This record gives sequence, structure tokens and C-alpha cells, in this order.
Amino acid sequence: MNREPTRRDISLLLALLPLLMMVALVVVGHMLYDIDLRFILLVSAVISGITAYISGVSVKQMFEAYSATIKEAFPIILILIAIGGIVGSWMYSGTVPYLIYYGLKYLNHDFVLVSAFLVTAMVSTFTGTSWGSAATAGVAFMGIGASMGVPLPMVAGAALSGAFFGDKISPVSDTTNLCALSSGVTVYQHIRGMLPNVLIAGFLAAIGFVLLGMFYTGTPSDITAVPEIIDNLDEIYNLNIAMLLPAAVVFIGGYKGYHPVILMICSSLIAVLIGALSNGFAFNDGAQAIISGFNLEMIENKGVELNQIPEILKELLDDRGGFEGMMKGAVLYCILAIAFGSFMEVSGAFNKLMKLLLSVVKSTFGLIVSAFIAGGLLNGISGNGAFSIITTGQLFKPHFKKKSIPSTVLARSMENSMTLLESLLPWHVTAIYMAATLGVAALDYIPFSLFNISGIILFFILSWLGVKRSWKR
Repeated sequence: MNREPTRRDISLLLALLPLLMMVALVVVGHMLYDIDLRFILLVSAVISGITAYISGVSVKQMFEAYSATIKEAFPIILILIAIGGIVGSWMYSGTVPYLIYYGLKYLNHDFVLVSAFLVTAMVSTFTGTSWGSAATAGVAFMGIGASMGVPLPMVAGAALSGAFFGDKISPVSDTTNLCALSSGVTVYQHIRGMLPNVLIAGFLAAIGFVLLGMFYTGTPSDITAVPEIIDNLDEIYNLNIAMLLPAAVVFIGGYKGYHPVILMICSSLIAVLIGALSNGFAFNDGAQAIISGFNLEMIENKGVELNQIPEILKELLDDRGGFEGMMKGAVLYCILAIAFGSFMEVSGAFNKLMKLLLSVVKSTFGLIVSAFIAGGLLNGISGNGAFSIITTGQLFKPHFKKKSIPSTVLARSMENSMTLLESLLPWHVTAIYMAATLGVAALDYIPFSLFNISGIILFFILSWLGVKRSWKR
């Protein structure tokens, strides 16, 4: 018979060990020696599992917890896979190239950054997904920025800022709804509670992107490359207004509240039809674009010579999207991060760390800060936003009620610790996804994530002012 280990209360040292080891591995292994983050997450999950076993958790219990968390995260995994299909099919249909074409033709160089922020914010507000808006409008602006010589980390920071701005105020955002549900308020009460924070941070970010855009100008070689890129896009695609139909399906359907996976699949299929009928691409290549991604070999039947296409355009269009790319990228990161978080949870390490945090909190402001730290810690460790929101709500809701702090403040604390912070943690699934999608390393785009950074700072300032004005100390 297999002997089950004796379950006992995990020590503080064992509770901290997996977290400290993961941070050390990310800093030393990834940042200094460029070791694949997927390998680091795998090693971290093993360490987390070992500490759980030492604390008396059986292997069976660990994998039961892992399976339960995977089940909870499965809708998010499906959305990730569907986004891969969107990117590949929209490249095939010409939807993203259409936006790049007219952006290059009519957009002033000085306003590329603020336009990237505003457009991705609009897309994210309608669709409720920061990931989807970054993969569509964000990718389009990366192409525009690259063609105009705008530093790509700045463009990525602007697109990412807009994506999270829209996600926070969208009534169809899953995280916004989950934060409202976990804190006991309606989604519109939650959005109203966030508006001062979001609007001021958005205004500051927009001003910042205007100033950055005016300060950084493209080189003469960048400017002369723009007409060539426009001509190439015109040659590859039969650019017309129908190419916006796949985007319209997602935006209008998202506004109406339809499930994002269904909308993305429908949009991808419509994009394949448009690419085949409008551009003259092979229909089987459209199917391939959804499954494996779009590549430039698909345009050879149009008589376009690949060696005549500028390198900037090749980098933008070639090997983009597809279910397969997402499976070995963001989905794999999710699976590994969830293993780490599940083993930490089932071992009792999460509860141990949260109890320690709450034991030192005395003031009202301290409790609000603790909710932010706890949400960020849970999200950073587990890589699972839904888990961090639900757990933080369960832990802090009674304490907020006891101190008569409005539930909207708890919802705002959880939202900020997840949506604003996660893209600034290089090992987090969201940061990895954004880096892969936008083609810029997390450490490079982080300084230009103006909305996220200013939003976090404003959260602390506005919370402190709120405590001073009306809430009990």
C-alpha cells in the first residue's frame, strides 16, 4: 500500500520558499542568463510540489487541486486559443494590414503613440478583453510604429496601456465582473468606483504619449520606407472596407454581451472567407492561418516576390497567430503557472502568508494596501487572475465590512492588483503574452506602460485621501 504523508501545518519557511525560489530563478536565470521562462516555471512548480509533500500533502491531493484549478481556468485557456485564430485569420483576410495601411497613409508620426493608446482603449472597452485588443489593434500599431521609426517599446507600452484602460471600464470584461461579484457590488457600481482612478490615469497617460510622440522622431530612412510599405500592402491585399467585417463581429458582439470565444471563432471563419474571396488567397491557406498561423508563403500564388518585401513588413506579417502558436506559448505558460499556484494553495502556503499579512495590519489604509498586496501576490504566484480575485475577496470582505470600508474600495483594490500589476511582472502569463504578441520584451515595455504605472500610484493616493475624508481609521 502507498502511505499517505501526515498532513500538518506548513511552516513559514516552507510557505515562503517556492515564492522566493521563483523570484530568484526569474532574476538570475531569465534576466541574466536568458533561460526560457517556461523551464523556470516548471522548476518552480516542482519546488512548490516538494514543499507541499514535505508539509504532508499527497501527490494525489496535489493533482486533484491542480485539476480543479485547470477546470476553473479552462474558459480563459479557450479565449487564448481563440485569440491565436483571430490573429492568423485577420492577417489572412487583410483586417490588420488594412488598419496599418490607412494608419501609415493618414496618421501623423507625432501622434502614433497617443493614437495607439486611444484606439486599443476603444477596442478593449467594446470587447472586454485586453489580450484581444493588444493582439489586433495593438499589433496593427506595432506595424505602423515600426514603419515610422517610433521606438517599439514605446508603441507596445501605449498599446498595452490602452488595452488595460478599456478592460477596466468595460461592463463586458470578465475581470471587472468577477471583481464586482467577489466584493458584493454590481458591475456598474464597481466601474463608477474606479472612474476617478482610471480617468485621471488615462489622462496622464495620454499626455505622456503625446509628449513622447513629439520628442521621438523617425530617421529619414524610416520616412522613405513608408511609401514602399504602403505599395507592398496594396500589392499583397485587395484592400477594401469588407476587411473590417471580422472586427465588427467581435466589437458589436462584445458590446451585446455574446461569449468571446464564439465571437472570435465566427470572426475567424468570416475572415477566411474574405481573404479567399477578396484577396484571391487559397482557401486551404485560410484554414491553415487559423490553425498554424499566417505566413508570407501564402501570397506567392499572387505573383508577389518575397525577396522584394521590406524586412519590416516581413517581421509584421510572417508567422503570425494560429492555435498552435498560442498552445505552445501563452497556454503552456498558463498550465505551468497554475501548477505552481495549485501546489502552493493546497499546501496551505497561501493561507499562511495571508494570515501573516493580516496579522500586522492595524489601520484602514493598511487594510486597503494589504488587499492590493495580497491580490498581487496571489496573482503573481498563481498566474491565475480569477483565483486571485476570488481568494482575495473571500479573505478581505469580512475585514472591510468590519471597518466600514465601502465594498467598491475592495473591488477597486482587487482590480488594480490584477489588471494593472500583472503585465508589469515579467514572469506573469499576461506579461509573457503581451511580450510575445507585441514583439517587445516585458522589461523593455514596462517603463512606457504609463497608464498601468500611474494607475497604481493613483490608487494609493486616492485610497489614502478617501481614508482621510470619510472612512474610519
